[in-house]
Amino acid sequence: MDSDRLLLIPALLGLVALVWVFRKRLLVRARGVEVNARCYDREWRAQGGGPTFLLGFRTEDGRRMTCSATEGDVPPGTRTGDTVRVRYDPAAPGRVETVIASRRPLWKRVDLAVLVVLEIVFLTYVLR
Repeated sequence: MDSDRLLLIPALLGLVALVWVFRKRLLVRARGVEVNARCYDREWRAQGGGPTFLLGFRTEDGRRMTCSATEGDVPPGTRTGDTVRVRYDPAAPGRVETVIASRRPLWKRVDLAVLVVLEIVFLTYVLR
């Protein structure tokens, strides 16, 4: 197998990752249920990074779930003990976003934007 064909493998894996992340976002937005979550802790990243907020909530059927959110995905000034609105997919409660994150246009999501740019660059290189 020549090296050009081997380069298609990471390109295809990148495309699968992009579709997977995009699908998750769309499912949460399409069938998501909004509930209140309680911020039970904040974790600080090393050297000047912002906090990661740890949120706990109950699904409609009473299951306890947890998730994390970055500083830009919670209301300004959120502290431990505060309430944050989240949206989760009832078919898979592990798919969860804060309401602020779920209302942000998909093209403004950093994870999606980075995946798209990397995929375009890689495919351009491979297919040239």
